[in-house]
Amino acid sequence: MHLSTKPLVRTLAVVGVTALIRWGDIQFGDGWARVLFPHSDPTIAAAAAELVSLLWYVVPVAVLVTLLHGKKYLWDELGLRHRIGRAMGFAVAFTMPMFVCFAWIGTLASGQEIPLLVLAQARAAFREEVFYRAFLFGQLFRHGRWGFVPAVALNAVVFAAGHLYQAQSVVEGVAIFAITLIGAVWFAWLFVAWGYNLWLPIGLHFFMNLWWELFRVDATAFSGSVVVEAARLLTVLGSIGWTLWILRQQGRSALSSHALWWQNEREGSK
Repeated sequence: MHLSTKPLVRTLAVVGVTALIRWGDIQFGDGWARVLFPHSDPTIAAAAAELVSLLWYVVPVAVLVTLLHGKKYLWDELGLRHRIGRAMGFAVAFTMPMFVCFAWIGTLASGQEIPLLVLAQARAAFREEVFYRAFLFGQLFRHGRWGFVPAVALNAVVFAAGHLYQAQSVVEGVAIFAITLIGAVWFAWLFVAWGYNLWLPIGLHFFMNLWWELFRVDATAFSGSVVVEAARLLTVLGSIGWTLWILRQQGRSALSSHALWWQNEREGSK
């Protein structure tokens, strides 16, 4: 049994679940982990928090997508049916400017920190790309008849606002909001351009964050360093340039002009 196929019903369902998930995360955070594991090794509490945080975002999304499309199409709708290895290989290649730059100027995290650090970045990348790109953006763009511009705008604002907690000042808040806003648009465009393959955005998100944290570049998403931001820009431009070249070789474009603002049923289908 599926929910109504009417775009308005799907839009309300997606926006409603999005609001519920974000409210729960803001309301409760991971403070419960310290309550449940007051005397445990901090690593246990942190690992538990990472797991529950992942499930809180992914399970409701999977349930609603299944109700909307049926379990047969769950992996397709979430962009997870594609090959992982190829996408991860491109993600590593695209983020090499960041790895080289950060390894040169940064300070490597201690060995005991690395496992939890990798776990945290894997959780963040998978959770956020499934929630923001495949679900919030993807469902509105593919099935809600939203055009790319309004769908990515809502996704980008919600995504960027979710990172404002890192800011220590108004200026820093504006910078973080702008960077994450651009990142959301970039990830959404790649998601569409790569045939709704979510593994590339997941891989890029993971390795960009991993190199940032592994070499202790900065405590927030904005470093203020020209060199650091240039390395990040090279990653973005490299992925866009390569994608456009591939699309040109295939004789297609990432987006049609009809899909920018509003879509008919055929254009919004899978």
